[in-house]
Amino acid sequence: MKVVSSSRRQIVMAILLGLAAIGAAMRHWADNPSLARDIGTLLLVLWLPAVGNVVAFVVRQTAARVRPATAFDDAKPFLPQLRADITPVAGGAQSALRQRDCTVIVGSEGFRARTAFPFAQALQPDGPLELEFLRPSLALARLSPGTDFHLLVGNAVVASGRVQSTPATPS
Repeated sequence: MKVVSSSRRQIVMAILLGLAAIGAAMRHWADNPSLARDIGTLLLVLWLPAVGNVVAFVVRQTAARVRPATAFDDAKPFLPQLRADITPVAGGAQSALRQRDCTVIVGSEGFRARTAFPFAQALQPDGPLELEFLRPSLALARLSPGTDFHLLVGNAVVASGRVQSTPATPS
């Protein structure tokens, strides 16, 4: 597959816009029912791909800047956004317990989250588990106090829990 460079695309767009300008001039100076006016109309339509390319370029550039985060930044400190009572699930994968990242499952929705410590330490029965979400605005809208959920690490369910409090409802 041949890659089209930006300079080639610019040349093609300049040619199409030039032909469209010629078509506009032909339509303007040709008699109303004539072959020259019809050919001018066809040439005038050549500006449409140019506009489509400009719109696609702007969308691509905007989407590249607006992409949401897909992973936690380890350099940023842990900021708890939810507190929950957790019950570890028997038979949870031991390899999963060394990780900090998880998915909080509520019904058929999942939200990426992390704990302050690996799950082996975080699931100890010494108090509630605190979670930080990758996209808190989406997750906290569905996780009001009293909501039941499951914690998934990789493909293994490691715990089930119930929301105790969120930042808007301190305990």
